[in-house]
Parts: sequence; C-alpha cells; structure tokens
Amino acid sequence: MLLNKVRTGLLSLAVGSAACHVEPQPLPPYAARPVVELSRSEILNDNIRIGTLVQLAIEDPQGAICYFRVEDLRGAWVGHITTLGRFSKRMPFLDDEQDLGLWPMQKGIAKLFEIEGAVDLKELPVAVPATFRKNS
Repeated sequence: MLLNKVRTGLLSLAVGSAACHVEPQPLPPYAARPVVELSRSEILNDNIRIGTLVQLAIEDPQGAICYFRVEDLRGAWVGHITTLGRFSKRMPFLDDEQDLGLWPMQKGIAKLFEIEGAVDLKELPVAVPATFRKNS
C-alpha cells in the first residue's frame, strides 16, 4: 500500500514536471545583453606598460557586436574603439565621449593617451567561452 502511494506520487511528480516546462521568453529589445571578452593586449610605450586594450563582444540576438575598450593601469576607461577604427575618448564628468576620428590602432591608442607617435601592443592569453565561439 505504501509502495503504491510512493509510485503514484512519483508518477504525478513526473507528469507534473513535464507539463510545467515553459519555453524561455525572448529578451525585450532593450534588455541587458551578456558581454564576452575576446582578447586582451598590453599597451606599451617605449617598452613600459601604460594600459590595456580589451576586445569585447555584446551577445546580441542579431549577432555579436564587437568593440574595443582602452584602460589605463588602474583599470579606468580611457576610451573606446569601433571595429572600423573610430576612436572616442572618455571625458570625466561628461555624458558623451570626445570623438577623435579614424586612426590605425597603435596611432589612435597613442592619441587616447596623448602620446606622440604610436604605441606597441603585446597580446595576452584570454579564455573565450565555448558558447560564444559556437554562436558567433
């Protein structure tokens, strides 16, 4: 008798859990999206590390949106770079960034740090999640 009650309970639990499966709802258009780090490089000026270049990708349902962020030694954001090479500099206490125009990578990064000439980049190892590689 007790065994029958246990079997009946387990059967109703299995049927109930199968019926409760709900498909995930699509995200609203302005919902937060996961961001994945794709690469990281040290920024060097005369072989002295002055910052970090981080390549990031926003996991959007329409496809990955890639961009670069430039950080100083403390990790503060110096500016951003589009995949087309447009540079913008963070301006403290202002909402918008200052547009610096289109530049080759090393020369544009030097402009962000207000250095004459160009800087050198040394790529660092980064683990990219397998789910992002599969989806992009």
